[in-house]
Amino acid sequence: MKKILFFFITAIALTSCSSESDTVVPPTTLQKVVFYSNTPNERQWNISDDLLRNITLADGTVVEEFIYDSHNRLVSDIKYTGGLVSETTTITYNADNTIQSINGLPYAYNSSTRTYTYSYGSSFTISCQVNSDFLVENFVRTGTDAGEYHMAYSSGDMTSFEKINSGSTEIIKNFHFDGLYGANPLYNAVLAVARVKSLTDPNFFIDGVASTSIAGGYDRGASDNHYYSYGYSSSTSNNPTHNDKDFSIGIEVLDNSMNTVGVYSFADYIYQF
Repeated sequence: MKKILFFFITAIALTSCSSESDTVVPPTTLQKVVFYSNTPNERQWNISDDLLRNITLADGTVVEEFIYDSHNRLVSDIKYTGGLVSETTTITYNADNTIQSINGLPYAYNSSTRTYTYSYGSSFTISCQVNSDFLVENFVRTGTDAGEYHMAYSSGDMTSFEKINSGSTEIIKNFHFDGLYGANPLYNAVLAVARVKSLTDPNFFIDGVASTSIAGGYDRGASDNHYYSYGYSSSTSNNPTHNDKDFSIGIEVLDNSMNTVGVYSFADYIYQF
């Protein structure tokens, strides 16, 4: 991990410009997570009052916005294309906080099997089994846009993510948790969104953002001999205006001989703008 730590510590040192005399008192709660910074896939997840509020591009253009009710349940998921609303998903809830409807269409919930079901006539059906936190475990859609997603969890951490298309595994990630990086500060902020995405877009879970801990790395199964190891660095020593919780996670790609074949940014956790 020395290479990846050097890479991120160097990057942080180059971007830091605060003086030792700064006396800014930083917030203690997460304000933003920047995924895949400085790439075409960069996305900024903006948080306030401990809830994910929107996702923007690097230039600040909003691509998705999240609206909550007084119980911090997601009631509207709004997507934008070119600055214009392209899709709105509206959610209602039962008295027990299970999802009642999405865009006015009723979802039935079976508490004994923890399964949501929905049928749109003969066009398609959805069956989604969830765990005790109401996060997707097994999602199966038949008919139009058929597909499957399967996730496994252990002590609140998602240990595997699998997407199946036309009966074959399209994507698989097996996450490894070694306790090096502790709790995932994003978990509570995304929980309400993740419960809805379990039914509307299980691909939301592909990077393990709904785990209670930060993974130490992941593999992609037998078809890929690489291991994707997470590396950590803190910005504390380089920028005194930053809270000591500010940190970055990078990914070091290792071959089966544990040689580094690639390094790239994954997520920057920001407590102080």
